[in-house]
Amino acid sequence: MPAPYSYDLRCRVIDHYEKHKKIELTREVFNISRSIIYDWIKLKKETGDVRATEGYQQGYGHKINDLSYLSNLVQTNSGLTLTGIVEKLGNNMSIMTVSRALKKLNITRKKRHTVIKNVMSKNAKTSQQI
Repeated sequence: MPAPYSYDLRCRVIDHYEKHKKIELTREVFNISRSIIYDWIKLKKETGDVRATEGYQQGYGHKINDLSYLSNLVQTNSGLTLTGIVEKLGNNMSIMTVSRALKKLNITRKKRHTVIKNVMSKNAKTSQQI
């Protein structure tokens, strides 16, 4: 997402518009679109200020703050899948968040729920055939 226009520019644009009452002149002076000016005028009427909106992201937490805790959790509970790790952490986060954090720690994830039984190595197979 691109960065918002600076607060100083927003104030200067609104001051210029309030002084001259002409959107087209303000647009030419500051080289910005008319729709932005209309949005800022509406924002000033609604809130009394033209400050950019902050902190509007909602949903899953996208960050694990304590990576060492996650590393210890995975080492002590090596049989956990990503879903199990999310449940153990107790945070409202997605599986992909945990997956990205494990990738940062260079820890591979468990891909199956059960352990494969009766696995034979190639050497054992070839020695039985001889």
